[in-house]
Amino acid sequence: MSELIDNTYVVFDLETTGLDPKEGNTIIEIGAVRVKNRKVTDRFDELINPGIPLSEDIKRITGITDDMLKDKDTEKNVLKRFMEWAADDILVAHNANFDLSFVKMAYLKYGLGNFNYNVIDTLGMSRFLEPFEKYHNLTILMKRYQIKWDEEKHHRADYDSEGTSMVLYAMFDKLKTKNIVTLENLHKIPRIILNKKI
Repeated sequence: MSELIDNTYVVFDLETTGLDPKEGNTIIEIGAVRVKNRKVTDRFDELINPGIPLSEDIKRITGITDDMLKDKDTEKNVLKRFMEWAADDILVAHNANFDLSFVKMAYLKYGLGNFNYNVIDTLGMSRFLEPFEKYHNLTILMKRYQIKWDEEKHHRADYDSEGTSMVLYAMFDKLKTKNIVTLENLHKIPRIILNKKI
């Protein structure tokens, strides 16, 4: 049974046209890093043309413009490429319920089958480790774990993915002090591993 630290993880983040895929919002960027032993071994980053103009709020938050997206591929094709690239590695996201809502909606829309992946949620992990802290967003976690972070680059999927990977390992170190060292251990804690495979 391998320890958490020994596994390979795909840490990913999405940028989207809005907050709710049920309202027709879609993915405009998928960024990810593959990490093993605290090192980035590969990267994935693709922009997506949503077929509609972005709102001014989304452009301001993400720094992504309509011009950047006009020649990019579709949500379906980019998501398929990402999942092929992720292969069988363990997926990780911060506030993973948000990202999963978009991925699962895309799987449904495009008939991509069942989304059968374990996804570790670093937000759930942070709430477990620091139950008395009020805030658990990525910027706060960078400060909490003393990780260098450029707030100007925040809200671009590739940068946020790499930041989340550093937070992940910092939290693994803290979990070890509680004798939580394997995926099996994590499975026993609510709200850390989402979309659990049966």
